[in-house]
Amino acid sequence: MKKFIVSAMLVLASITALAQVSKEQQELINLSNQKWAWMAEKNADRLAELFLDSAMFVHMGGSWGAKQEVDIIRGGMIWYKHADIHSQEVKFTDKNVGTVYSNIHLTSEVGGHQVRFPFMVSEVYIRQTNKEWKLSSLIFTKLAEPDPRFQPSLILNNGLRMPQFGIGTYQQTNEQAKNGVLTALRMGYRHIDTAHAYQDERGVGEAIKESGVLRQDIWLTSKLWPSEYGEGKTAEAIDKMLERLQVDYIDLLYVHQPMGDFVGAWKDMEKAVRAGKVRALGISNFDANDSVFTRIMENCEIKPVALQIECHPYAQRLDIRKKAAAYGLQVECWFPLGGSMSQGALLKDPVIVSIAERLKKTPAQVILRWHLQEGLSVIPGSKTPAHIQENISIFDFALSSGDMDAIRALNKEQRFFNMDYKQAEQFMLNWRIED
Repeated sequence: MKKFIVSAMLVLASITALAQVSKEQQELINLSNQKWAWMAEKNADRLAELFLDSAMFVHMGGSWGAKQEVDIIRGGMIWYKHADIHSQEVKFTDKNVGTVYSNIHLTSEVGGHQVRFPFMVSEVYIRQTNKEWKLSSLIFTKLAEPDPRFQPSLILNNGLRMPQFGIGTYQQTNEQAKNGVLTALRMGYRHIDTAHAYQDERGVGEAIKESGVLRQDIWLTSKLWPSEYGEGKTAEAIDKMLERLQVDYIDLLYVHQPMGDFVGAWKDMEKAVRAGKVRALGISNFDANDSVFTRIMENCEIKPVALQIECHPYAQRLDIRKKAAAYGLQVECWFPLGGSMSQGALLKDPVIVSIAERLKKTPAQVILRWHLQEGLSVIPGSKTPAHIQENISIFDFALSSGDMDAIRALNKEQRFFNMDYKQAEQFMLNWRIED
């Protein structure tokens, strides 16, 4: 059965970003999302097992029962190709009756014609005596277009929602970062990735302050450098980072490199979470070797929520992604388009170019869309307004399962940034950066 990734979309970041999801609510969300996957795969047999015999479905075209719905899917009269989920909420009438409310963009094929509409979908699930949930009713209500600023989101292992797509600020001056982030926020970006080592946090902070976008609507990520690692030292570094960024808290704080006293740094980072200065913690480049990954995982009280690594169609990092999944870590990708060292290799790849031409999209947009449908978080760096706009224009189309497989077949685990651990350690431990 081919894998289908349902894109989770963020509608009200100021509310949902703070929401904690219970185990019971998550169970129904997962089941609802699995249903969309089965619909996309035309898996009528599995859907028939999910539906109660008495289940009712209400669409724009009328209402009908479970058997009719299964026959429609099996016969291909309607193909529910892709569901972009903007928000999900679960409410329980009692312990055995729960309703999933979803705002979605549904791409369907009806009579050979592709259509895309926004819907509010209400799904009522009833728990059977064997504890299995069954779908009792599903109602589609067509909506006006949702605000295009709202971007896909992912639920992290601590229950927070993180925008799946963002903008990176690597190799930018403070002025470039300020102008780029201001442009991005005005175009609808809500996830910003920076680092102390980039030396542009002040520019990022000025952009956030001047943008007029509410702080709680922005997901802000930054990273500590090895020279700032160590108990006591890291606590001071976090306070200085907050000053540079002109914010009261950081949404996601990474240890940037797996060198030096990162265990001591982690202890101070955990204290910062408890103090409300940081909301979530992550590890960056801890794919260097098994030893550093294991050491951080065995010495943390607050679990990392994310692992940031180089990842793109030529280096899909399947082994480390499998390891991250085992620990519940979200993989976030830097160099998603290959970076400057790739000399545009990914953007010129014949397979990607062919897909882009057919879809009337650019190769960069196809690559970024591939990341989203793989369930990866992606933060392409952009300096010009044209590229910033190009990168975010990826929510009005979906790659087919054939497109996804064709891009997956490009994997050769070819990284563009190559420096062995000893070289990196010597360089990074000796590099001091300004406050």
